[in-house]
Amino acid sequence: MSDPHPAARRAPGPYPPDTADPTDTTHSEGNGHPADTGRTVHPGPVRAAVRSRDPISQAGVTAQLGTVGADEPAGARPVVVAGPDDDPDILVIVADTVDGWLLAQLDALTGRPAPRPVLVVGQLDDTAGLQAIEAGGLSLVRRSESTATLLREVVRAAARGEARLPTDLLSSLLTRVGRAQRQVLAPRGLTILPLSPRQLAVLRMIAAGADIATIARELSYSERSIKNIVHEITTQLGVRNRTQAVAHAIREGLI
Repeated sequence: MSDPHPAARRAPGPYPPDTADPTDTTHSEGNGHPADTGRTVHPGPVRAAVRSRDPISQAGVTAQLGTVGADEPAGARPVVVAGPDDDPDILVIVADTVDGWLLAQLDALTGRPAPRPVLVVGQLDDTAGLQAIEAGGLSLVRRSESTATLLREVVRAAARGEARLPTDLLSSLLTRVGRAQRQVLAPRGLTILPLSPRQLAVLRMIAAGADIATIARELSYSERSIKNIVHEITTQLGVRNRTQAVAHAIREGLI
């Protein structure tokens, strides 16, 4: 599963880079004081383990997780491969299809706060994707799209409790994912696909008629950060502007 693309390639799909907000001054150095200008303090690294019935696939994904490319987002939380004695934050499960073995791996994680699962699957359509989500799969990545940068970004998102899917699956699943959100994801404290809690908060305020300045003031972000979040929303929902984003979100039950 080596990455056939150059390291500088930006990862495809609805996986925004896990970049730090340069206007965010809420981080501290551990002494109760804001961090020095230009520095961002992060929690410890995300520890990820890999499980597969195929040792070659397991070795390939493990190598991807350990690869830091030239396009690694600045300020991103580090991702490290968990050691045999570590308790991983994320379990990357690799399989050819959403089959009985993969579903059994997810079932074994039910009721446990960690590790959270990320699935790397060879054959993945909307039916298999929904089956995996309903079984507790947090995020799904097609094996053919699994570059090192993309996989590390999805692992970071999973550590934040954010679920991710490939772009082309979103439109076919959004009409069906409401039930999975209510019955499966919400009880586990996870966010609905494909938006993060921060993005949903911004979208709800847009739907209520708030402008960028009001949203920034109410959520304690800079206006530039809110504009970036709006761009993320429209990109991930595949729409052209805020109005279409609100209409889409209401129609699909996201807000």
